[in-house]
Amino acid sequence: MKRNLFFLIMIAIALITGSCSNDLDEVPAPAAGSSGQAITFKPWANKPLRAAATKADDVTDFAVLATDTATGAIDPVLIDGKVVIGSNAAGWTYSPLAFWPETAAVNFFAFSPTAAVGVTKGATALAGQTDANPKEPSIEYELPTTLTDQVDLLVSRHSGTYAAEGASGVTLNFRHALSRVLFQVKSESSMDFIVSSIKLKNLKSKATLDLDTVPKDAVAFDYPTDNATIASPGYQTFWELDPLSPIIDLEANLTDTLVAGGGAWTYVVADADALYVIPQENSEISTLSKTIEITSDPSLAPSTQFYIEITYRENGLGATNRTYAVPVPAIVGDAYASSIAFEMERQYTFQFELFGKKPIEFKGVTVSPYDTVEQEEPLRLHWAGSNIYYDATLKHLTFADYNDKSKEQYQGVYFQWGSLWGISSSGGYTTGNTVTYQKGVEAAATDAPAWTAIPHVTTYPAPYDFKYLTTVHDTTRNIGDICKYLTELGYAPKGKRWRMPTAPEFGYASDYGSVGATTWPAVSPVNADGTDLFANGTQLRKLNTPFFPASGWRDYSSGALSAVGPAGCAWSSSPGSSSNGFYLGIVSTGANPAGSNYRTFGFPVRCVTE
Repeated sequence: MKRNLFFLIMIAIALITGSCSNDLDEVPAPAAGSSGQAITFKPWANKPLRAAATKADDVTDFAVLATDTATGAIDPVLIDGKVVIGSNAAGWTYSPLAFWPETAAVNFFAFSPTAAVGVTKGATALAGQTDANPKEPSIEYELPTTLTDQVDLLVSRHSGTYAAEGASGVTLNFRHALSRVLFQVKSESSMDFIVSSIKLKNLKSKATLDLDTVPKDAVAFDYPTDNATIASPGYQTFWELDPLSPIIDLEANLTDTLVAGGGAWTYVVADADALYVIPQENSEISTLSKTIEITSDPSLAPSTQFYIEITYRENGLGATNRTYAVPVPAIVGDAYASSIAFEMERQYTFQFELFGKKPIEFKGVTVSPYDTVEQEEPLRLHWAGSNIYYDATLKHLTFADYNDKSKEQYQGVYFQWGSLWGISSSGGYTTGNTVTYQKGVEAAATDAPAWTAIPHVTTYPAPYDFKYLTTVHDTTRNIGDICKYLTELGYAPKGKRWRMPTAPEFGYASDYGSVGATTWPAVSPVNADGTDLFANGTQLRKLNTPFFPASGWRDYSSGALSAVGPAGCAWSSSPGSSSNGFYLGIVSTGANPAGSNYRTFGFPVRCVTE
């Protein structure tokens, strides 16, 4: 594979799909007709899991099926349900190795953990695929009623190619396959209560998930912000319930939880003890639902309709438990005509108010992603208002504060990965005759070194650290995190600790939207300081919605300006391999927030603060 493959193909294709490195040269002999490159994995490498219960570092194995999509492929099944073990820090292994086809896309299906209680047809089902029938991977699952057996079941579906991922490894972005349930309770007065039991009643417990129906690459689902109503033809459960599925009850693991008086919401089942439910539509209408609404006699509750049973008492000597059956409507106030829909990858927080003299009240249910503890990005994360540029008045490198949008279209100067030296944003690169910014200020043009002599980070992390450039920060060698460096010099916006973004903080491709013209034309920048304005670019549609201009880049071998106007890039602080760094790549048709390429490319930098 040639080292300059990235730029031998079309710009748009290169940014969205391609990169290459030479980290995986030593592999067993490939099968006839393959590319010669072994299929390797880097799950969660470009973004962390969005789970409170399961984090990337907690996952140690996954089962994977890989199928060749080429018509008439000799061996359609490339990986036959093998269990892959390891970690992002130590690497991932499986045996025997499989090899990429030369040109065809490969479909990947995976789930984790492979030993999850309740998976009755998992790794064996993936392993059971044959060359004649490779396209029907599925998981059969029976919901464990013992809470200690419940786990956050993860699944992934991905399509990749040798050109895009052969060298860097396949990034499997896992999503949550189940629904997650929490409970909040409050007292309507100054009275304290003790909640001793909460049960989910009449749940269907057995279903099959066809992995081929799960959206690829963990694209975010839309979800309602208040109550989950059932809409024809139903919500995104993706699971097919077994028609003979046993009906079960699921009881939370409570030990007399105190709910203090005063009206504050108290989690009686929170993140550490969340209940997991097979996604399902509990849509059966009970003829009794209008009459029982909430009953203190659970024997009057419907025998098949989903409801919640709560037992509580006043906090005092001699107080006796009271148990209520609470039907849960799709919309609060709809006369309990139908029940809630549990969807895949949703978190449901049910809220109840307790009374001393009258029955409990159901106050509502909020629906959200799995994000109550660990976010895709920390809530305090803010993106700078511009790329790093040179301010001729202040006479040093700087950038706009996160709430300042006046300079967001600035092209920005360029940096090699991990370099503290800025490089001119216009003209060719000529040794001894190009503007560079050293120690944050403009250096004499005669001080410009050869492109390959510009200081940058060449070391490889062990263990892997997304914030690696911060960890190797060394101003004496002019390497490290340029955002941290400008903060130390007092050249960054005041009162904040700035750093370069990690690869996961660039988020998902679906988070970005193009801005400006339909087709982005080439631009010839005039200013060396990065202040040329670029109206075309890409908007990150979350947090403080930063705009990334189509600033192009400087070539990794010569420093020549490339793709200025039609494309853009921005470095992260995360290493992609021993020779690469992760970056954001944009073109008018989309964004790749997990690109990886040679560290001697010159890309702009957009800082973040927490």
